[in-house]
Amino acid sequence: MLIVSDLDGTLLSKETPLSEMNRKSFERARRMGGVCAIATGRSLLGVEEELEPGFPIDYLIFSSGAGIYDWQDKKLLHHRSLNSNQVVEVHGYLQQLSREVSLDFTIQLEAPDTHQCFFTPVNPANSDFTARLSYHQNHGSPLEAKKLPLSASEFIIIQPPTLGSKVFERIKGDLGKSFNVVRATSPIDTQSIWIEIFHPEVSKGHAADWVRRRHGLSQDHTCALGNDYNDLQLLSWAKNPLVVGDAAPELLKQFESVANHSDSALAHALEIWLEKIKR
Repeated sequence: MLIVSDLDGTLLSKETPLSEMNRKSFERARRMGGVCAIATGRSLLGVEEELEPGFPIDYLIFSSGAGIYDWQDKKLLHHRSLNSNQVVEVHGYLQQLSREVSLDFTIQLEAPDTHQCFFTPVNPANSDFTARLSYHQNHGSPLEAKKLPLSASEFIIIQPPTLGSKVFERIKGDLGKSFNVVRATSPIDTQSIWIEIFHPEVSKGHAADWVRRRHGLSQDHTCALGNDYNDLQLLSWAKNPLVVGDAAPELLKQFESVANHSDSALAHALEIWLEKIKR
């Protein structure tokens, strides 16, 4: 059995620390021979600030699949990034689109350094963008069009909720055939929309399948738990997908739900998965 869970809004939140029941669920699954992973939009550094080194998972899928890390042996196993031509293409597109709608974005460096970034000028009107830059103040530098990085894990465009959906649909429509364009809800203000642009083969689902193939596991024994739009590709990949009870409304319409994230949702999910796989 392969268990892949999202982190923020699924296992924990700013208001809710990771519960002991969720931790014990990972321990239980591993004792039974299961392989456990967390798949998150956070950088490796961002997760290391949250979880202790011996936390009971086998893999960390970070930056939404841009990197796969052996959590116990502390080794980067796999990563995929945008190359120089792709960086130039996406940057040029965003510059052109910025003539129509204000865009605030960052370019994140490739794994394992996805916490480091280049950023467009600070926009005081975009509070979520400025809050993110403040949080990463020691890891970012102003973006210069003539000095773009030679590779990148992703672009992150941060939009206020009033415009975010339309901008996401526009970018996905324009770039979706050549890149993986993902929508996420801001973990900072929980309202703004983050539009993330990755290499076409980077997603939580792609990374989870890399882990599955590494262990020779059956697709029938893949299990995923999530809560937000950026979990859609992971949930669609898994044979046994579940969402937390307080997931995004669109996900609640598509997938079976368990307890809210604040009520040890993983523990509830594990019972359902064990019962389904027994059949």
